[in-house]
Amino acid sequence: MVGDAFLGITHSTSGARWIDAPTNLSGGDQDRLAGALIDVFEDLPLPLARIMAGMGLNAETASNYIEPKIRDFMPNPSRFQDMDKAANRLADAVIAKTPIGIFGDYDVDGAAAAALLISVMRELGVGCDVHIPDRFTEGYGPNTAALLALKEKGAQLLVTVDCGITAHTPLAAVADTGIDVIVIDHHIAGPELPRAHSVVNPNRLDEDGQYGYLCAAGVVFVTLVGMLRCLRSRGYFTDEMTQPNLLEFIDIVALATVCDVVPLRGLNRAFVRQGLKVMAERRHAGLAKLADVAGMNSAPNVYAFGFLLGPRINAAGRMGGSGLGVKLLACCDTDEAVGLALRLDEMNQQRRQIEEGIKIAAIDRAADCDDPVLILHDKDWHEGVIGIVAGRVRERFGKPALIISMNEDGIGKGSGRSIAGFRLGSAIIAAQQAGILDGGGGHDMAAGFTVKAEKIADLQAFLNDRLMNDLDGKIPQITHKASGLLSVAGCKPDLADWLDRLGPFGSGNPEPRFVIPDCRIKSMKFVGEGGAHLSCRIDDGSGTINAVAFQAGGSPLGRAVSDACNGQYLHFLGRIRRDLFRGGNAMQFEIDDVAIPPLAFAR
Repeated sequence: MVGDAFLGITHSTSGARWIDAPTNLSGGDQDRLAGALIDVFEDLPLPLARIMAGMGLNAETASNYIEPKIRDFMPNPSRFQDMDKAANRLADAVIAKTPIGIFGDYDVDGAAAAALLISVMRELGVGCDVHIPDRFTEGYGPNTAALLALKEKGAQLLVTVDCGITAHTPLAAVADTGIDVIVIDHHIAGPELPRAHSVVNPNRLDEDGQYGYLCAAGVVFVTLVGMLRCLRSRGYFTDEMTQPNLLEFIDIVALATVCDVVPLRGLNRAFVRQGLKVMAERRHAGLAKLADVAGMNSAPNVYAFGFLLGPRINAAGRMGGSGLGVKLLACCDTDEAVGLALRLDEMNQQRRQIEEGIKIAAIDRAADCDDPVLILHDKDWHEGVIGIVAGRVRERFGKPALIISMNEDGIGKGSGRSIAGFRLGSAIIAAQQAGILDGGGGHDMAAGFTVKAEKIADLQAFLNDRLMNDLDGKIPQITHKASGLLSVAGCKPDLADWLDRLGPFGSGNPEPRFVIPDCRIKSMKFVGEGGAHLSCRIDDGSGTINAVAFQAGGSPLGRAVSDACNGQYLHFLGRIRRDLFRGGNAMQFEIDDVAIPPLAFAR
C-alpha cells in the first residue's frame, strides 16, 4: 500500500507521489535510536542519524556498515553449483600453463570480467586470448565461429564471462570438439543449462538466489578466490611463485558492479567501497588514463564510475570497437593506455550525438502511446544506443520501455529497461519460449532480444498481458521517497561527508533524498548542449543554494521551475552534493523533482 503523501504531494510536476522513506520504526523509536547513534558518533548530523536508525542500524552495527569489509561478506565459493569443478579446471590450466580463450560481453561488466580474468592469469604466467563480439555483425553472446577461432589460435580451455547461459547451440558445437568450456555468468538461467564442463551462475534455478545480485565480474572474482584456494591446497605457491592479491583488482570489480546497476548491498557494497579506495591509488594504467581523459579531477566516487568512466568503456561496444574496453582495463603500458583512453573518449562523443536525436524521436512517439509497455522501433535507429534511450524513455514515462533497431531484412535488435515489480528478463525469456522472439535474455530491470518485424505486435500483446498480470492490472504511479525535510542552512559539508560514509549508493541502496520546502527561484538558466540541463539558485528564507536538474530541458520539471520565476513557491526534492566546480566547500542541491505546495502548505 502506498504511504501517506509527504507534505501532501500526491501529484508532483513529474506526476509522482512523494512518500516517506520506508522504516520499520515508529517516530519515537526512530528518534531514540538516532539519539543513541549521535552519542556514539558525536559529529553525526541529526537528519543522517534518523536515516541510519530507519535503516535498522544501531550503535553496535553502524560501524561495520560504515566501513564494510569484503572478507565479512565473501561466501565460501563451494556453495555455488559447479564452482569446485570450475575452480579445479582453472587450477589445472595454471599448473600446466595451458592457454585460455575468453569470450566476453561488450558492456562494462563483460569487459571488466574478462580483464579481471586476463590480469590474474597474466600474473600466474598463463596466456589468454580474448574475443568480444561485434554488436552489429555477431550480436550478443557466444557464437560457434568465434569460439572455434579461439580454439584454433591455441586455446585449450574456453571461458565465457557475462554471457553463455542461454548459448545452447554454440556451446554444444564446441563441446563436440572435445574442448572444455566454463560458463561464468549472472543472467537469468532457463530450466536447461548449456552443455559445458561447468556452469557457475548464482542465478541458476538450482541456486538459492542469495547471491543473485552479483554482476559477472563479481562472480569471476569469487571463482578466482576458489581457484587460488585450489592452487594453495595443491602446494602450488612457493617463494618463487607468489599468490596474486585479488584485492589489487577490486577497482575493476567495483566499476562493473556500479555500471551493471546491480544492487549495492552486501558483498557488492563492500566491492564498491574498497574498489573506490584502490581506484584512488591509480594502480591500473588504463583506468587512470581514462579518468584523466574524462576530466575526473576529484576523488573517485560512484558517479565517476557510472557517468564518467562507464559510458566511455561502453562506447566501444556501441560504436563498433568492442574489444577496446577489455584492452584498456587489462592494459599495463601507460603509453598504450593513453591511446586507448583517447579513442574511447572520441567514441563516446559520437555516441552522445547519435543518442540525443534518437531520444527526442522516441520520447515524441511514446507520448502518443497508451500501452502499459512502451515498444518503439525504427530502421534508422542506431543499435548501439538503444539501451540508453530505453532508459531515458522509462524515466520520462514511468513505464517499461523497449527500443528496437530494425535492419533492412526486417530483423530487430531490441533493448529494454523495466520498472519495479516487472521482471523484464524473465518476461523476455518467456516470450522467446513462446516463439515470439528469436533470442533474448537479461535480468529484472534490463534485457536484450531479437525479434522479427511481423512479431512485434505479438510481443506488444504478450508483454502488456504479462505486466498487467504481474502488477494486478495497473501501472503503479511513480513514487519518490523522501528521507526528511532539510533547510538550505542545513545543507552543510558535514552532511555530505556523512552521506559518503553511508554510501556507495545505487540500485538496492538508494541515496537519501531530502525535501527543501517553500523555496523561491532567485535565478535560473538552461545550460549544456541544447539547453539540456537546468541550473538555478533557490532561497527558502534560511539562505540560498545552487541547484541543478539534469536532463530537465523541455521537461515538466524544467517548465515548472521556469514558470515559478514570477515568485511562486515550490517544494524541491533531491540530493545533497559538494559543488566540485566551486572547490568542493560550497554545497549544491541536485533536483530530482519539484512540486507546487498544496494550499495547506503554501505561504
